[in-house]
Amino acid sequence: MKNMKRMLSIMIAMSLLLVACSETSAEEKDAKQLITDYKKAMLEVKDYRQINIQDDSFVTEQESKIKAFFTEEGSKVLLNREFIMYLVYAAKNKQNIELGEVKLTSMKEESDVFDYEYRIPVRIKNGSGERLEEHEYQGQVKLTKENGRLVIAKEWSRPIKAMVW
Repeated sequence: MKNMKRMLSIMIAMSLLLVACSETSAEEKDAKQLITDYKKAMLEVKDYRQINIQDDSFVTEQESKIKAFFTEEGSKVLLNREFIMYLVYAAKNKQNIELGEVKLTSMKEESDVFDYEYRIPVRIKNGSGERLEEHEYQGQVKLTKENGRLVIAKEWSRPIKAMVW
């Protein structure tokens, strides 16, 4: 009986240890949220009618939203305006863009620098919410802590298959 209790205690302790070790870190949760918010600010279109592509400030407003996620140095190299093309296309074709949950894979961590690979589903929907297509973006991101919060130092992403919508 004593051996059985001891064995049960050991098994419970090991189970608790495994659960504690498998839990995602606070940095990984923050990274996932940061990437989700960033990608949504860049690509998500909840209502295509709210995109005013005729307004000259459209591009600068979009860039300002996105720069908020970057370090100062990182935002200087934010030259890729490809995402604007997707927003304009969505507006012209009366389509909405919805992003799914980010799948994050840690590559390496060094003090205040975190490298991740990620994938995020991108769903194209018509005005009534019916799904037309789904694509997946993949990317890599280097995050750093600046003033106590995670920000993007470097990022690249692309659709896994070319988007032809």
